[in-house]
Amino acid sequence: MSNKRRSQSGAMGGTGDGTQAGRLDEKRRRFAEARVDSRARSGGMRPTVLITIGAIVLVVVFVAVFAFRSGDGGTGTASVATLQQVPASTGSVESGKVAISVDEVKTKKIVAWDYKSGNKTTPLMAYVTPSGAVKIAVRECEPCNGFSFHIEGNQIVCNTCGTRWDLETSKGISGGCQGYPPDVLPSSVVDGKITVDESKVSSWTPRV
Repeated sequence: MSNKRRSQSGAMGGTGDGTQAGRLDEKRRRFAEARVDSRARSGGMRPTVLITIGAIVLVVVFVAVFAFRSGDGGTGTASVATLQQVPASTGSVESGKVAISVDEVKTKKIVAWDYKSGNKTTPLMAYVTPSGAVKIAVRECEPCNGFSFHIEGNQIVCNTCGTRWDLETSKGISGGCQGYPPDVLPSSVVDGKITVDESKVSSWTPRV
């Protein structure tokens, strides 16, 4: 009788263990299916990977927008180099000619010096145009009494009032003194120097 009970008890215990194992297998299967389903919905990527990719995309977009705005100042034009006028070292008067070294002008791009005759001083500058020509002009923006200029891209700009002119043609672009660009003087190149007749410089008077 006791053997029979043991047999029945063992059978019942085996069935319980089998049922518990089956439940564990079912849970594992459902967990595995849930993970597969989650990855399928996210393109097979973990959430942390998606967050990282999203952050990278945002950074790239931010940098691109910042670069665009920095490049054009919000106006749609590319940024350009600014070249401030610097003192000339080779300005001279020789045999009735006001002269300056072409090499110095081409190296420095825009140079400034003063011509003096008696009590009169005429501010001069020489610069290189986009086409490569070297010009000498009176360094004055008469309406605002500006004597300092800089080159910005293909424009020459008064540092006092901000008026802009085309560097090649001296045509006004913007600002209040457009009708009075630096007055370009007739010049010629001789022996590596750009020269202007001294009489043209000494007789120059403001246009306003």
